Amino acid sequence: MAASSSLTQQYVRTSDVISTDVAGDLVLLHTQNWNYFEFDKIAASIWKLLDAPRSLPALVEALVAEFEVDEAVCLSDTKAFLDDMIAQGLVTIVEG
Repeated sequence: MAASSSLTQQYVRTSDVISTDVAGDLVLLHTQNWNYFEFDKIAASIWKLLDAPRSLPALVEALVAEFEVDEAVCLSDTKAFLDDMIAQGLVTIVEG
C-alpha cells in the first residue's frame, strides 16, 4: 500500500457489531460470526472515535490529546490495532 493512499484512507466501524459498557469495559459482539471482544480504555476510545470515518492521523491526534503517549508509538500501535480490527471484521476502510 502506498503511503499517499494510506493518508486518504479512513476507518469506520462495521454495522455488524453491537457494543455495550459492562462494569467499565467496552464489550463488543460481532453479529455475523458471534465473536466476542472486550476492549480496554484505549481500545474503547478508538472504537468511540470510529463512530464516523476517521483517518489514522486524526485518530492519533485525538489519542495523543487524551492519553500520555508518544506520537510515534501511538501511530504504530493504533495502526496495528486497526489492522487487527479489520481482520476481525469490526472495522472497514473507506477512501476519504
